[in-house]
Amino acid sequence: MEGALLRIEGLGKTYGKYAALKAVSFSLYPGDIMGIVGANGAGKSTLLSILGMIQKPTAGEVYFKGKRTRESRAEYLSCIGYVPQEIALFEEMSGRENLYFFGKSYGLSKECLKERIAEVCALTEMSTEWLDKPVSTYSGGMKRKVNISAALLHRPELLLLDEPVANLDFETEEQVIGALKRLAESGTTILYVGHQMERMEELCNRFCLLEKGNVLVIGTKEELLFGETEKKTLKQLLREQKGRTPEKE
Repeated sequence: MEGALLRIEGLGKTYGKYAALKAVSFSLYPGDIMGIVGANGAGKSTLLSILGMIQKPTAGEVYFKGKRTRESRAEYLSCIGYVPQEIALFEEMSGRENLYFFGKSYGLSKECLKERIAEVCALTEMSTEWLDKPVSTYSGGMKRKVNISAALLHRPELLLLDEPVANLDFETEEQVIGALKRLAESGTTILYVGHQMERMEELCNRFCLLEKGNVLVIGTKEELLFGETEKKTLKQLLREQKGRTPEKE
């Protein structure tokens, strides 16, 4: 297998005496769609915020293409797209204005942005008739699409997603999952944090199960869900692994 795109070694995060992450280690390879699974408080969002450089770890290292991200911050950030759990948009601005704002923060020119905005809106099936209306008038699903679109404007190699289909209606959820599949087919590597296990089974080719900041188990969909005699679901796997001694990659 070719070299890791992202490598995490002994990642830890503490808040006072509370350890949100405990020596988490795994690698993400080009073309992977890895699902991070676990109960509330498992450390999923903390992990993603560290990888998105929103928080700093208290232990361990993150490597992107073999380089420490803390030593190549600007280069790393230019290669990733981060979609947080909470919608991060300017409500008084239109969807198009939001996309121009975020696109300029990536250093994209106005001419380039016109093309990229059309590209990402087509990918996420965002209705262009709403683009020039204030975000405050959008549904939750439309805001989520704009949020994801903003993270894709610079064509990132690695996409970090925190609960991307949470609280969406079925049709919008289908559209978002379809967009992620098309992104993966085009070569984008995805790290997906979520609770929608059926959707994650459909989308992801690898899984990492977390419990109380520890990695319980990590592997491919085939290794974890397809046994010799029967297929498991992610929910069944999580129930089986709960409380077991954490494994190392």
